[in-house]
Amino acid sequence: MTAAIPKQWIKKTLVRSGGLRLAARLAPAAAVILMYHSIAKDPEVTRNTIGLSQSLKDFEAHMRTLAQRFSPVTIEQVAQFAREGKTLPKRAVVVTFDDGFLDNYECAFPVLNHYGVPATFYILVNAIETGALPWYCRLNFAFRTTTKGEWKYGQPANRYRLYASEGRFAGLTKAWEIGTSKMGEDQERFIEQVEKTLEVEAPQSRFMLSWHKVRRLKEAGHTIGAHTLSHPNLAHVSAEDAGRQIVGSKLRLEKEVGAPVEHFSYPHPALDPQSTPRTVQITREAGFKSAVLTERGPVRRGDEALKLRRIYAANDLNQWIWNLECTFLGRSI
Repeated sequence: MTAAIPKQWIKKTLVRSGGLRLAARLAPAAAVILMYHSIAKDPEVTRNTIGLSQSLKDFEAHMRTLAQRFSPVTIEQVAQFAREGKTLPKRAVVVTFDDGFLDNYECAFPVLNHYGVPATFYILVNAIETGALPWYCRLNFAFRTTTKGEWKYGQPANRYRLYASEGRFAGLTKAWEIGTSKMGEDQERFIEQVEKTLEVEAPQSRFMLSWHKVRRLKEAGHTIGAHTLSHPNLAHVSAEDAGRQIVGSKLRLEKEVGAPVEHFSYPHPALDPQSTPRTVQITREAGFKSAVLTERGPVRRGDEALKLRRIYAANDLNQWIWNLECTFLGRSI
């Protein structure tokens, strides 16, 4: 009996043959928005802190391929395509980064400039102010590094066994779900309570961009967007709090970069949905021209510009190309 052909081999063959590219040309006009967070020389170093890093080697391969085989465009161009039907180059791709980690400047910035790829950096304002890890990364660090065997939360208490990785991830997921609907001092108290219970202190190194580096990215021609003040899930807080997060981050960024900030990224640390008709209306009234989600799919003419879909950037180059080509075709990945 002939052995089953591995899926990865099939994908690699289709990618190299160019068949997917030909099929995508016959599909309706579309753009794809790629989502990154952190680029590190060695992602293993940031596994317990940022937890979302991709390797610099992989990222460079992505950008080289993007420049050679696709059409790098700006988020402004894609917003106009969705909203007004303006023409885009074929195989248009936008590169975006969420949060504003320092390695966006130290690692990604030189690569983007080398290959002439414009990017959008969605800045988490409070984290830039302090330089410290965002709250969801602090929880990642706490659950990954604690030596405690159990975490309890609630009345009656839910118990999470931390001896195995499955228990740690279940506890971390629950903590993210709790933290994502909290705001300001209430959120900070919760994070500190978890750290105290797990007997872990937050790392003190600077993980985030400085305002000077944010301005340098802007001066180099990249787009600066807003990513709220403190990274809650806006669909799970009050209308007043959502307004403060959306409008407040826009005003603070505009003051620092000295230019309009017209593009927004919805945080999605946990829980669904991540946007509602109410939050869309707030972003519209604030003056944003686009807002991106973590929901997967292409952008097509007529899409709501304040609810643009994105795809996560895969690490492996062949998988990265496969995901792009499938998204252009409107297929799930």
